[in-house]
Amino acid sequence: MKKKKITLILSTLLIGNAVLAQFCANPANIYTFTYNGKTYDVVREMKTWENAAACAVERGGYLVDITSQEEQDAIYDAIIGGAGVSPTYTTSPDGGGIAYVWTGATDKMTEGTWLWDGDNNGAGINFWIGEGTAGAGGGSAVADRYFNWGGKSVGPPKEPDNWNNQDAAGIALAGWPSGTTLLGIAGEWNDINTSNLMYFVIEYEVDGLNDNGLNDFYLFPNPASGLVKIQYTGKPIVNVKVISSLGNVVYQQDCHRNEISMDLRNLSSGVYSVSVSLGNGNVLSRKFILSF
Repeated sequence: MKKKKITLILSTLLIGNAVLAQFCANPANIYTFTYNGKTYDVVREMKTWENAAACAVERGGYLVDITSQEEQDAIYDAIIGGAGVSPTYTTSPDGGGIAYVWTGATDKMTEGTWLWDGDNNGAGINFWIGEGTAGAGGGSAVADRYFNWGGKSVGPPKEPDNWNNQDAAGIALAGWPSGTTLLGIAGEWNDINTSNLMYFVIEYEVDGLNDNGLNDFYLFPNPASGLVKIQYTGKPIVNVKVISSLGNVVYQQDCHRNEISMDLRNLSSGVYSVSVSLGNGNVLSRKFILSF
């Protein structure tokens, strides 16, 4: 199971006695598709890499990791064909002047050590070490894991090159530098600065985290300093559990209502999941952070 981390604080609106959480992305800007039994969202809202990762976890997923050519093709087709993202919707000044869509690949923890860390928690599968021929060279896949760095289509990859401190990878929507294919072609990956504002792709595990009911499941604030509130606007919640990153149940409450407040100040800082059982038998989960 991948670890997922929420780093975006949900704002709230008070209306009478009800509290409504403000999600990080407008549903009108989300294109959802499935591939090989998994669900993905293409989010057409421009965010930095860190904010995109936070939004992904808030929604119950993580910035996409890509482990095969078939998955890469399905994602790129969904971006261009399904979501209708224009190849010129924006430009990255440090990425050859073209548009990209964020993935979960990053080397922000250790330069040159590329991880699939789409929840931005500093851990993930190491799939690549080093730089391409446009940089210091000597880069190579770890354990023969899949990669699609720019230049791969014609020979040894030219990316990543860490030009001007580039710590996250995006899927290119055109060849680069702009108007050429000197460093890569559309669909290949390039490392760019995390401060770029780009669309992004969220991936979900096959454990129901992207269940339709999740759109009615609110958890806030997030991160929290001990007091956490959850709401479900559909069936009543009959049981709530808080589970540590080690899989231990550290809090549990039986109930029969739509809103629950939890005092978790006795727990340590870290990433947890909350699991709610509903009156109709469904179980929904979200990740959240306790930070003291």
